Amino acid sequence: MSPSPFIPIEHETFSLHRNPTPVTCLVLRETHLLKLTRAFKDTFGGQGIFSKPEPILIDLSGIENSGKWVDFPALISLLRNYQLEPIAVLGGNAKQREQATQARLPHIEGRPAPEPKAAPPVETPKEPAPPESEPPKPAAKEVPAPEAEHPAHALNTPTVIRHPVRSGAEIYAKQADLIIINMVSAGARVVADGSIYVHGALKGTAAAGVNGMPQARIFCEIFEPEIIAINGIYLDGEQLAKHPAWGKRVLIELDQKGQLDIRVFP
Repeated sequence: MSPSPFIPIEHETFSLHRNPTPVTCLVLRETHLLKLTRAFKDTFGGQGIFSKPEPILIDLSGIENSGKWVDFPALISLLRNYQLEPIAVLGGNAKQREQATQARLPHIEGRPAPEPKAAPPVETPKEPAPPESEPPKPAAKEVPAPEAEHPAHALNTPTVIRHPVRSGAEIYAKQADLIIINMVSAGARVVADGSIYVHGALKGTAAAGVNGMPQARIFCEIFEPEIIAINGIYLDGEQLAKHPAWGKRVLIELDQKGQLDIRVFP
């Protein structure tokens, strides 16, 4: 049951408040989805925060200097579980803004900084010379629709990691499958636009198909993860620990209903 007056909420991993507009604003201080999932559960329980979906802005200013990777599809899924509907992001570094764009979340600045993004389309008709007409071409790659579709159809050579992925490490295979010939420790995150293959124990977080590839898969020799996600659909360790496949060799993919299908792999 949501309170009638909105009460600002402060947590070590996030804060939730309303801007003067008013628009609810989520200020991220942490990007690890398991920590955020637990923080929301501890703060709000299993209930939605509002009685109906509430539009919110995701403020990245608290993590823009951290260099942390943000799994926006999984974050959006988590927020929607609590009746929070992300509409845009604020702040963030170039990498985080690109990840938000790929998740179809526009970027908004509180300063005049959005003008560089608006400038290319304005400059294009004014610059007749061929060299001047070329810069807008890279900008076209930042348009959400093409970026969300390309990785699903054209993957690069797989990224292969031979050493253990230790706690705190983050590995991202952009437009590629990720093959890890070792273990992924608890507290580590492995992410790929394609599929993920862990030829060892998976004890951390694995997110595959993060830029719109629902046919991506996750394979691991020993299944003991903190979080698994495919195309933004995720389950956390508390749910997975009760699964009969826990501790076994498994293959994970999305079924016809778009739900995670976890099967023991012979």
